[in-house]
Amino acid sequence: MPSYKLRVEKENFNFSCAHFLIFADGSREPLHGHNYWVWVEVEGELGPGHYLLDYITFKPLVKQACDELDHKTILPAHSPVLKVWKEGKQVLAEHKDGSRFAFPVQDTLVMDCPNTSTEILATHLARRIYDALVKRAEHRNLSTITVGVEEAPGQQSSYIYRLPHAQGE
Repeated sequence: MPSYKLRVEKENFNFSCAHFLIFADGSREPLHGHNYWVWVEVEGELGPGHYLLDYITFKPLVKQACDELDHKTILPAHSPVLKVWKEGKQVLAEHKDGSRFAFPVQDTLVMDCPNTSTEILATHLARRIYDALVKRAEHRNLSTITVGVEEAPGQQSSYIYRLPHAQGE
């Protein structure tokens, strides 16, 4: 069966957010921000209309997934060295080194992940895009969604999401 790829990479597929990476030894880098850029590629078989996805309806899904991260401080919910909790109108975080942070709830996104690397951000975006495609029943002919996240020119990671329905699950 032939396989096709569709890739979208637009100037407005971007987000700016603050984070700190937690290293393998449990230490952390200082809180800082990036202006991230995103591209998305889907692969699969042509659907009844002889295309993978309609660009006109697909591009807004990618933009929306990026917008959900934009202008947020992102924190991992499942780090063994960072405790994160909500208290009133604040999200609080405490690292094992004793550093403490307080952020307004509306400016913070606590992600269901162990860290906030570009690899994890790409994973998050791929799953969000897939969920949106499932809700619209536009996922059936797809086998993979690949998302690339660039945090600086020449520094990017990507995640290849092999879709569950394509693996017979």
